[in-house]
Amino acid sequence: MSSKTLSALGSILDGLGIAWTLIGAVAANRYRREVRLTGDVDLMIANLGPGLAELEASFEAQGWSIRRGTPDGALLRLRHPEFGAADLLLAETDYQQSALARSRMEGIDETTQVAVLQVEDVLIHKLVAGRARDLDDIGEILAADWPLDEDYVEHWATFWDVLKLWRQLRGAER
Repeated sequence: MSSKTLSALGSILDGLGIAWTLIGAVAANRYRREVRLTGDVDLMIANLGPGLAELEASFEAQGWSIRRGTPDGALLRLRHPEFGAADLLLAETDYQQSALARSRMEGIDETTQVAVLQVEDVLIHKLVAGRARDLDDIGEILAADWPLDEDYVEHWATFWDVLKLWRQLRGAER
C-alpha cells in the first residue's frame, strides 16, 4: 500500500464529499507489532455521495475498473493498473457509522494524512470477519499491548455475537 494509492482514492472520495476511513489489513498494520503484507487497500465509506452511478463513473474516469461485490454497491471492488486493488465498504450499520466517526487522523508519510479506524474498531472488524489472518491480526495487535477500551470492545463483540471469541483471544494474551 502506498500513500499514492490512498491519495488517489481519497481524492475521488473527498471530491464527492464522501467521508471515509482506512480499515482492513492496512489499518491493522498501524497497530500490529510487525507489518503483514496485503494485496489491497480497504476503505469504509460513509455513504454513496451523489449516488452509485456517479461514484462508479468518478472512479472509472480516473482509470479504476469496478466490480460490484453486492448488487446495491455496498461493496465495490476496484482495480487500477498503477495503484493496485482496493475495496470500498459502505457503512450501513449504526456500528459502522460509529466506527467511522471515531476514526483518528494519522500521517502515513510527510504529506498525507488519512482517517484510520481506532484500535478497538479494527479488533471488532477482525473479530466479525473471523478468518485465520484476522485472528492473527488480533493476536499481533494484542501482543503490541495497545491501551484498549475494553467495555467498548465487549459491547460491540456482544452485539456481533463474537464475545466468546474475544474473551478467548484476550485471555490468551493475559
